[in-house]
Amino acid sequence: MRHTKTRLEGRWVLITGAGHGLGRALAGAFADAGSRIIVTDHDPDRVVSTTRWLSRRGNAAVGIEMDVTSEQSVAEARRDVISRIGSIDVLVNNAGIVRGGPFTDVPLEEHLRTLDVNTHGPIRVTHAFLPDLLASPTAHLVNIISASALIGLPGASTYAASKWALLGFSESLREELRRAGHAHACVTAVCPSYISTGLFAGVRPPRFTRMLTPAAVARQVVKAVLNRRRKLMLPRSVSLISLSRALLPESWSQRLGDWTGIHAGMADWHGHQHSPTDPLTAAAATPMAASSDSSETAPLPGS
Repeated sequence: MRHTKTRLEGRWVLITGAGHGLGRALAGAFADAGSRIIVTDHDPDRVVSTTRWLSRRGNAAVGIEMDVTSEQSVAEARRDVISRIGSIDVLVNNAGIVRGGPFTDVPLEEHLRTLDVNTHGPIRVTHAFLPDLLASPTAHLVNIISASALIGLPGASTYAASKWALLGFSESLREELRRAGHAHACVTAVCPSYISTGLFAGVRPPRFTRMLTPAAVARQVVKAVLNRRRKLMLPRSVSLISLSRALLPESWSQRLGDWTGIHAGMADWHGHQHSPTDPLTAAAATPMAASSDSSETAPLPGS
């Protein structure tokens, strides 16, 4: 069978938060599609770990330390990319944090940090790299958001708010680029449910659902980029959230959220980020280690 070159082969893909978890799985999945990877993370040890992991697999990769909460760090990373590579073709805003707990029990600085990483971070990075990105004929921006951008998430109110804002940013920027004549550029908003990276340790998935794996999500993101999809809901039933909220009275939607367990999902949260050498993260980040998420049947509210 004749091999057909895809639009991702040989292209440079920059991924934030690529040192572990979903970011590392994304790096592997894009590399499997023939892309060259720019690994960025605020932790230099994680940058080295993922870059070496890709190199051992025979994938082209470079590592650059970048803190998405620092404008100076993002600017320095961009200069490094320009000097070493030239420009990028795909930007994946993946870096994110989660903080659970009743709103007033969580210190204010942690609420603000959640917004800074999850919302301001992608905006900083996109603002810095978008002019370079648009120079590529295959320009593509991917924002890893969350199903919680579609429904309230008690026990993680600021996390949900950060994702609602990022979804609005994605959709607004997509239309802005279209109206400005950048028809070649694509913006994909990815809204996954709970993913087993350690960030959501202790959560209780809603009825009839299970946790997604980083590898399965990463493969679906790559497919979405190849197909220039504007939105990716994982599992597919996440798309029912918006439909049910539009068609059902608010009181019914509230009862449905209670019955499915969506509203109580974060009650026992004790999540944290595992190190890149942690067995759970290392196994989850192996692109071929997990099965497809296509068997999922109902929406989950986190990512």
